[in-house]
Amino acid sequence: MLQDRHFIPLKPEIFNAFNCPECGAPGPEGVRVMVLGKQTAAEYACQACGLAFVRDLPAGFTIDLPLAWRLSDKHPYHPPNGPAEDWPAYPAYQVPSTARYNVQRKVFRECKRIVVLNTIDHLYGHVLLKLFNAQHYIDKHPDIGLVVIVPKMFEWLVPDGVAESWVFDIKLKEAWGWNAGIDAFVSEQWGRFDEIYLAPGYSHPEFTEINIERFSRVKPFELTAFLAETPHITMVARRDRLWYRSAFSKLVHRGLKKLRLFPDIAVWQQDRLVARTIKRVRKAMPQARFTVVGLAKPGGLPAHVEDLRTMRMDQETELKWCRAYAASQVVVGVHGSNMILPTAHAAGCVEILPYDRYGNIVQDISVRYNDRMQLFMYRFTDEFASPRSVARHVVSMFKDLEVYRLDNQVNIFRSE
Repeated sequence: MLQDRHFIPLKPEIFNAFNCPECGAPGPEGVRVMVLGKQTAAEYACQACGLAFVRDLPAGFTIDLPLAWRLSDKHPYHPPNGPAEDWPAYPAYQVPSTARYNVQRKVFRECKRIVVLNTIDHLYGHVLLKLFNAQHYIDKHPDIGLVVIVPKMFEWLVPDGVAESWVFDIKLKEAWGWNAGIDAFVSEQWGRFDEIYLAPGYSHPEFTEINIERFSRVKPFELTAFLAETPHITMVARRDRLWYRSAFSKLVHRGLKKLRLFPDIAVWQQDRLVARTIKRVRKAMPQARFTVVGLAKPGGLPAHVEDLRTMRMDQETELKWCRAYAASQVVVGVHGSNMILPTAHAAGCVEILPYDRYGNIVQDISVRYNDRMQLFMYRFTDEFASPRSVARHVVSMFKDLEVYRLDNQVNIFRSE
């Protein structure tokens, strides 16, 4: 069996490098692996005290805070370094779903030794972040077949080189719950392999090492072409990730939502902010081109703006958006998972960062540079930033780039 932090053993032996949560005895016996959808766990039996329990495997967002719970009554055992999410107590986990979500097993290369990367999650960005781990296994461990468990809506992003993909036609919200049908399908595959590992699926991979073209098949914008190409700015304007004019307008909108009054007023105000930003950038750079994308109804923008917004997503729309990002020097948008693919393809960004997301800063940015260019190419503005402020950042990225590049990449002191 491999001894590597990037591989969690599942077969012939199940990972058990921890103590019994009840009596503290080391190395409880692994009984079976459980792939419940979002959660990948295993059932254990303590040989010292007889406790039968289930514990999160150290993968995805449970690496630091794995939860264990007693099999008989779901009594939780929290890790010593802090409280974990008690997911078995949620209603969605009380009655297991037997649906298999029209699963398709696609075999590209027969292997007896595999590592499984489970990307299923109830959040869009979490699926993406885990999927990016695939590149490591394809490149660094070609002797072990990579099997990717993936929701169908993300299948288009599975890179070439995987041994198999197990594709579930599951909606994001359905990943939040006990999916016994998924677990049953995975269990049926176990006998096909001699050696099985689980990929930790790190939620924040080293983006500078990720080649996004291998996932989207769209070549990203090269920084060397930043000033050579006509300025192109893509703005992400979604109805569920809103840019508010002020704290007061945000408060009013929340109040109106509770009353179910004027549901689109904040979207209309956001469109005005986007339009004013475009006009200000155009005033400084008349040649600039603009594209607007996002889950929202198109319309209401200045002339000669490519409006690709839609309320119905499909693979062609995803690709069309990625091509827009890749043709852009700068993308502008509100913090969220909606910025992962834009920043992976564009040269830089201006992000509008809400106050309650300060602790998550940069988590949604696919940082492409490993030097001071990070500070120049990735800008963050106040939650209620004005169009003037956002436009100034955009214009600065074109006007000041060459001097900044010379000062911080070319004419710098290096110790020989």
